[in-house]
Amino acid sequence: MDTLKRKRWTEFCCMIICIPFFWGGVEAQQTQLTQLPSDINRNGAQIPVFTEREPDVGSLYLSRSWISGKLELLHHSNIPDSGQVLLFNFDKVHSRVYVINQTGKQWFYPVDSVVQFELVDNNVIYTFQKLSWISLNFFLSPVIKSEKGYSLYKRLFTKCTRSAYENAGYYSTGSKYDEYVDYYVYYLIYPGNSVYRKLYLKENTIRRAFRDEARLIEKFFDLHDNDISEESLLAMVQYINDKKFPD
Repeated sequence: MDTLKRKRWTEFCCMIICIPFFWGGVEAQQTQLTQLPSDINRNGAQIPVFTEREPDVGSLYLSRSWISGKLELLHHSNIPDSGQVLLFNFDKVHSRVYVINQTGKQWFYPVDSVVQFELVDNNVIYTFQKLSWISLNFFLSPVIKSEKGYSLYKRLFTKCTRSAYENAGYYSTGSKYDEYVDYYVYYLIYPGNSVYRKLYLKENTIRRAFRDEARLIEKFFDLHDNDISEESLLAMVQYINDKKFPD
């Protein structure tokens, strides 16, 4: 009996001594198995992809904060009511006017429910309105308004490019931010306010639009550079109005 007990005790001690070596081997094996293979031609599904985000460039909204304003709805009701405190913002991509009240409740009005609205940001007034005889599907902002001569409006577009950054460790693609870029298309309203033409900031387009004012256009370009910008287009329309339709 003593001999059997000593044999079992010896086997038990050997088992205790071997356990750490056994688990150590398992742990080493697991570490090795979870490491990714070093072969760069491995299946793409095994490549870890990491994404990072940076602050947006530009903005989805007209302002980066809530601002004061007012709007007229389709049935000619006005917001805010007398004594009501509301703040506003404009989603440039989806053409929605957002509103927030003093309790923090938010809602929005889509383009088809608003006739016109005005927002004020740092003493700059932004005016958006619809000209029903041009379209009820988008807003225009007046640049020059004339009862007798030419008027100029512009339509705001905001192009959104979503972030698509990928870093696979040894290469990266795309940008880390969403980018919002504003640009405008202009609408020239002819005298009489019944005919319009869409304008782009290109000299040939502008010359065609002012075909009946070729002499004044040449005089304007004699006095100014031929570089076309919003400022030069505005100056051109004002120059023609001053020469042809003086007050």
